[in-house]
Amino acid sequence: MKTGYQMYKRGNIILVNLNPQKNAEAGKVRPCVVLSDSSINTILDLVTIIPCTTNILGEGLFRISLAKREGLDKNCEVMIEQIRGVSKKRILTTLSVVNRDEMQKIEQGVSALLGLS
Repeated sequence: MKTGYQMYKRGNIILVNLNPQKNAEAGKVRPCVVLSDSSINTILDLVTIIPCTTNILGEGLFRISLAKREGLDKNCEVMIEQIRGVSKKRILTTLSVVNRDEMQKIEQGVSALLGLS
């Protein structure tokens, strides 16, 4: 495990600085769900995340609703199509965690996006 890094677990909701933004990428400092495996996150300097937005379009295959909770001030949606790897240096803090049902929906959306299902 790299020293100086916090442990980021799959399913954590973390605050990430996604700037600078390019074209249709999600930018700004925003909550993101950690998708990469917890054990891999101890080895790599990158974490695979999926950004969230408060611009609610309605839940579907590529939009998963997260209700506000401790650490997450507003209702939001996970934007499956925005999946990406980010440097741990972009991560500001851990906010909360998704529940099992939410993670299952996220996994189904990612599987469909990548043509794995």
